[in-house]
Amino acid sequence: MADKGAGNNIQTAASVSNEGCWALIGSADSFVMLSKNGNYIYKNGSYMATTSTASQAISLKLVDGNNGNYEIQAVGGTTCFNMWGGAGTGKSVGLYNKGDNGNQLKFEAAQSVLPTFSDETTEQYYFIKSNLGAYYLADTGLGEPVRTSVQDKCDEQLWKFVGDQDNFQIVNQAGHYMYLGGASLSSSESGGGVNNKPLRTQATASSTGFRLIESSVVGCFQIQPTDQTTQALNVWGGSGTGKSIGIWNTGDTNNNFTFVKAEDVTYNDYKIDGATNFTPEHKLTLWYTFPATLGKVDNPWMEYALPIGDGQFGGSVLGGLKKDQIVVNEKTLWRGNSNSYYGSSSSYQYLGDVYAETLDDEEIGYSTKNSAKDYVRYLDLEEAVAGVQYSSQNGGTYKHEYIASNPARLIVARYTAENGGKINRKFTFVSSKPGGVTSNTTYRNGEGYFGGKMAVVSFNGRFRVVPTDGTLTTTSDGIEVRDATEVLVFIAGGTDFDINSSTYVSNTSKLWSTVKGRIDAAVTKSWDELRSEHVADFQNYFNACTMDIGGENTMDTKSLVDKYGGSSSATDLMLEQLYFAYGRYLSISSSRGVDLPNNLQGIWANKNSLPWNSDIHTNINVEMNYWPCEPTNMSDMHLPFLNEIIKETDTSIHTVWKSQAQQSGQSRGWTVFTEQNIFGRGSTFMTNYVIANAWYVTHLWQHYRYTLDKDFLKRAFPAMLSCTQYWLDRLVLASDGTYECPNEWSPEHGPGSQNGVAHAQQLVRELFDNTKEAAEILNAVSERLMTQTDWNDLIAKRNKLDLGLATETYTGAWGTDRISTNTPILREWKYSTFTSGERNHRHHSHLMCLYPYSQVKQGTPLFTAAVNSLKLRGDASTGWSMGWKMNLWARALDGDHAHTIIKNAMKHSTSYGTDQSRGGIYYNLFDSHAPFQIDGNFGATAGMAELLMQSHTDTIHILPALPAVWKKKGSIKGMKAIGDFTVSIDWEKGKATNFDITSNQGTPLYVRYTGIGKATDMTILIDGEKTEPTILSDNVISIPTSAGQTAKVYFGEVPTSITTANASEGTSIMVKGRTISTTDNVVSIEVIDLQGRSVKKSSKNYVKVPESAGNIVIAKVTTRGGNTLTRKVAL
Repeated sequence: MADKGAGNNIQTAASVSNEGCWALIGSADSFVMLSKNGNYIYKNGSYMATTSTASQAISLKLVDGNNGNYEIQAVGGTTCFNMWGGAGTGKSVGLYNKGDNGNQLKFEAAQSVLPTFSDETTEQYYFIKSNLGAYYLADTGLGEPVRTSVQDKCDEQLWKFVGDQDNFQIVNQAGHYMYLGGASLSSSESGGGVNNKPLRTQATASSTGFRLIESSVVGCFQIQPTDQTTQALNVWGGSGTGKSIGIWNTGDTNNNFTFVKAEDVTYNDYKIDGATNFTPEHKLTLWYTFPATLGKVDNPWMEYALPIGDGQFGGSVLGGLKKDQIVVNEKTLWRGNSNSYYGSSSSYQYLGDVYAETLDDEEIGYSTKNSAKDYVRYLDLEEAVAGVQYSSQNGGTYKHEYIASNPARLIVARYTAENGGKINRKFTFVSSKPGGVTSNTTYRNGEGYFGGKMAVVSFNGRFRVVPTDGTLTTTSDGIEVRDATEVLVFIAGGTDFDINSSTYVSNTSKLWSTVKGRIDAAVTKSWDELRSEHVADFQNYFNACTMDIGGENTMDTKSLVDKYGGSSSATDLMLEQLYFAYGRYLSISSSRGVDLPNNLQGIWANKNSLPWNSDIHTNINVEMNYWPCEPTNMSDMHLPFLNEIIKETDTSIHTVWKSQAQQSGQSRGWTVFTEQNIFGRGSTFMTNYVIANAWYVTHLWQHYRYTLDKDFLKRAFPAMLSCTQYWLDRLVLASDGTYECPNEWSPEHGPGSQNGVAHAQQLVRELFDNTKEAAEILNAVSERLMTQTDWNDLIAKRNKLDLGLATETYTGAWGTDRISTNTPILREWKYSTFTSGERNHRHHSHLMCLYPYSQVKQGTPLFTAAVNSLKLRGDASTGWSMGWKMNLWARALDGDHAHTIIKNAMKHSTSYGTDQSRGGIYYNLFDSHAPFQIDGNFGATAGMAELLMQSHTDTIHILPALPAVWKKKGSIKGMKAIGDFTVSIDWEKGKATNFDITSNQGTPLYVRYTGIGKATDMTILIDGEKTEPTILSDNVISIPTSAGQTAKVYFGEVPTSITTANASEGTSIMVKGRTISTTDNVVSIEVIDLQGRSVKKSSKNYVKVPESAGNIVIAKVTTRGGNTLTRKVAL
C-alpha cells in the first residue's frame, strides 16, 4: 500500500520507499496507521486515503485472514481493507466484506533488525532464510556442505550467533560450527557453477568468524567472513533447494539473508512424509499425499478440500494433523428474506468449523525426526467416505474417517490409533456467525452447541465427542480427549426453514431438540453400523450408473491433474473417469432432503462472503446443476429442484414468484429473476430477464419424459400451465405476423433489451410444446385442469410463434480462423447482428435449440447453422461454459471436438478470484469458473454421458459421438433413456460389442446405431429367446418389448455359457449384501455376470458387486496357494 499524498486515495504499488512504509501505532485491537511520509489513514467516502491531521485518523484493528494472512478492519465495523478492482498495481484501497481474497495482507519489515547475539547467559536460535525464496540453510553433516532446504524444525536448521555483530560464530543446535573451506565442489555438486570455497560445518569453532553487513534490500543482512572485505556468503546457483553456499561479491542478490526466530515461526501443519506405495481400495478414489494445510496455495479450501454431504448437510475435509478441520454446511442457512434481495443482504452462509487440535503430548511434530510417515488423504467416491491415514516414527498408526450419512442426517468423524499410538486432541465447534449473528459455542458434558436467528431462519449447530477409552474433559473452550485409541465425533446442524410454510419457517421451538435428537439416535450405534447403513444408502444411487473407459488409479490426484494431456493413456483416462463419477457423487451428496435446488457451490462453502452470494442463478447455472440427473439414473436428485418449482408456484403457500410476474407487468402466472434466494425473491439485476420460468418448466417435463410418472405430471401441471398463461398474456404480435417475447435479454451480453431474442423464443416454444403434450396426456381440458380458452390460445399462439431459428450470414468480422466468411450462423438477436455480442462469450443462449432441447435436426440447414455458431464461440471459456460446450458438441455428433473441450476443462485452474479466463479444475476436481462453481462439474458429467447415449428424439442412439481416445474399450452401465429405459453399453475398438436395454414400462423401443439395420452379425435376445427387430432404416430398428423385459443386443459371438463351477479344497466364499469375500490369502476375486463378462476384479479378499451386474453372478477366487474356486452366487 502506498501513500499517494495527503488528500489522495491509498493505492497498491509494485515497489515502494517511504510512501509504502507504515507504522502501526497502538495495539492490535486499536491502532492508527502513519506512513513514513507523515500522513495518517482516514476514510474518504468509499475509499481509504491519507491526511496530515492525526485527529482524522481512522481507528483500526488486525483480524486473522486466510492462509496465515491478516486483514485490517475498522474498529466497530465488519468490513476490511480491500484492493478494489482485483489484483494489480494502481488499485484504490476501499472496504469490503471480511474474508474476501482482495483483503489479504502481509507485513514485511521496513528496516533491518539485528538478531539477538548469544553468550553464556543468553541463547537465541534462528532459521537463516535466503531472500531468494522460502529456503533455509541446513547442516547436512560434519564436514559436508551447508545447503539450502525447505524449512524443517530440526537441530540442523536452527542456528545461534555467538559473539557480536562484528565477530561471531554460527552454531546450530547440534553443536556444529559453520566454516568456509574443504575441497571445492564441481558444478554438479554445488547447485551452480564450481564452488571453490564452500560453507561446511565442523565440531569446533571456526578460526575465522563472521560479521553482519546491512543490505540495501530492506530487512536483509549479508554475512561476511571476518577475513573478507569485498565478499560475503552467497547461495550458489540462485533460488532452490540443495544449493551450496560459497562467497561472492558483496551486494549480490544471492547474498541476502533474514533471520527468523524459531518460536516466531507459524507452521501450517506438522512435518509430513507422503505415502509412496498407496493403492486405493476402490478405483474411483481421489487421493493425496499431503493435507490441504500443506498445499502451498493461497486458497487451500478451494484447491484441496474434499466434500462430503448427506444431500443437505455437508462438510469439507482438509486432513490436517496439528489441527484437523471440517468445514460444516447446511443448505438452508441463508441470510435475507422474501421481501427484498439487494447485494449481499441475501446470501448463502456456512455454519462453522469443527476442529480437532492435537495437544502438546502428541508424538508427531514439526521436524523430520518426528514427522508423520506414509500420509494419505482420500475421498472414496464409491462409498462416499473421506479419510486420512498415517503413522509416527515410533510405529503408531492413525486413521481419520469421515461420513455424511443421509440415514442418520449428520456427519460422523472417527479417529483411531493403533500400535501404541494414542489420540490426544482438543475438539471445538466454532460458529461462522451466520449473518453477523453472535453465536458463541457452549461446551458441556462432552458436547458443544450454538445457535441464533437471522432475518428469517434460526440455526443450530451441535457436536458430541465420544471416546471409547482414555479420558474426556470438557472445559469452557472445548472438549479434550487424552490417551484414547478411538474417538467418534457426531456433528449435526439445521435451521427452521420450511418451504411448505408461507413464512418459510416452522417448528422453530423444536429446532434445537431436533438437531440434538439426531446425535442422540446416532450415538446408540457403532461406527460399523453407521458406516454400513451410510454406504448402502449412498450406493443405492451411485452404483446405478457406472462408466469405465479404462485407466488405472496408480497416481495421486494432484499428479493426475498436473500430467493430464487428454490422451488415451491410462492416467488420462483415469482422470476423466473420476471426473464423470465425481459429478454424480456431488449430486447425490448435495441434492437430497429439503426441496431446494443446489446453489452456485452446491452446499459447500468456507466463508460467508461468496462470489455472487452463492445464489440460485437462473440463466444457466441452476439448470445445469440438474442436467446429469435423468440420463445418469439419478431422478431422485432432480426432485428437490422440481418440488421447489411446484411449491413456489402454489399460491396457496407462496406468492413471491407470482408477485415477480406482476412486477414484470403480468397479472397471471409467475416468474423468477436472474439471481434468486431460497425465499423466492430475486435481485434487482436484469429484471427484464423473465424467461427463466419457461426454462424451469422444461425440467418438470424432462423428469416426466424419463420416468413416465403420471402422478408427478399431474402434480407439476399447475406450474406448467401457470407459466404458459404468463407467456400467452405477455407475447406481442410483431410486424412480420409472429409472436415475440418482449424486452428480453440473451444472457449475458449484447443488447440489454430486445424483442424476439432467440433464447427466449426457443424457450417459449419448448414451454408451449411441453404444456400441450402434458395437457393431452392428462386430458386437461376435459378433466377441468385447463380451460378451453387457454387451450385455444395456446394452439393459436404456438402456430404463430417466432421459433428463434432465423439465420444470418457471417461477415468475417471476427476473423476466419473458426468459420469462413459467408457461412450461415444462427441469429442470436432478431433485430441485431452477431457483432452486437462478444466473440468468445461464455453463454450459448441462442443454442438452446441444440442442447438441452431438440429443435434442429441433423442434416438440416438449421442444424448446420447452429453448429457454425458453436464453432464461432470458440473452445476455451469458464468451467461451466465448457460443461455446456461438451453437451453441445455431443449433440453436434462430434465426439472429438467434445473431447477437446473436456481436455480444456480439465486443465488446472490457477485463479481463486473472479476470472472467466481461468476456467478448469482445482486439484480436488472442483470446477473453476474461476472461482469454484459446481455447475461445471454437473455439466461435464452430463456431457460425457451424452457422448455415449442420447434419447432426446425418443430414439435411443447408441454411441452417438464416441471420442477417439475412448474407442479402445469401455462401457457405460445403467444410463436412463427417455421413455423409462435403462441402457448399458459395452464397446471395443470404437464399436459396440453388445448393449442391454430394459423397458421398464413397455414403451415402444427404437434404437439408432450406425449400420444396425443391415448388420449381419447381430443377435437380439429377450428372456433368452432370439428376437427379430423391425428394420426402419440402415441405422434404426425397433425391438418389441414388454414392461420389465430386457433386450440384449450382441454383435459377433453371443456368450452362451459360464465357466463350469468348481471348488478346490480349503477355499470358501462368503456373501453379505452385495459383498463377496473369502478368508483366504488371495491373488484376486473376479466377478463375472451371466453373459460371461468380467464386471469387477479386486486384489483384496473381498469385492463389492455393482448393481448393474444383476443379482446372480459368478465369483472366481484365485488364492496365493494356487487354489481356485468358481461359484454361482445369489446376492
